[in-house]
Amino acid sequence: MNATTKKLTTIAVAAALTVGGAAPSVAGAKATAPGKHTVTKQTYVYKQAGKIFDGTMFKKDTFKVERLSKSGKWAYGMAYGHVNRHAWIPAAVLSPKK
Repeated sequence: MNATTKKLTTIAVAAALTVGGAAPSVAGAKATAPGKHTVTKQTYVYKQAGKIFDGTMFKKDTFKVERLSKSGKWAYGMAYGHVNRHAWIPAAVLSPKK
């Protein structure tokens, strides 16, 4: 095995591990239905889905989902805490509240 083959193999293995490691965390935290959710990591709040920055939510803050975008990537609802208003945030950072 030459040096170029070893480098390519190492890169391919690292990429496979990175993708495999990220999948469970993304799948475990996502709003799929209305209701109260917990923010799983710091995120930005928007006036429109992905547009017009409107604040920041932090890990463990509460967000009450009222509806999801057609793509399912954005959640609209009430952001509790210091934001304390209706806004859009990425659905991927939400986990259903127990």
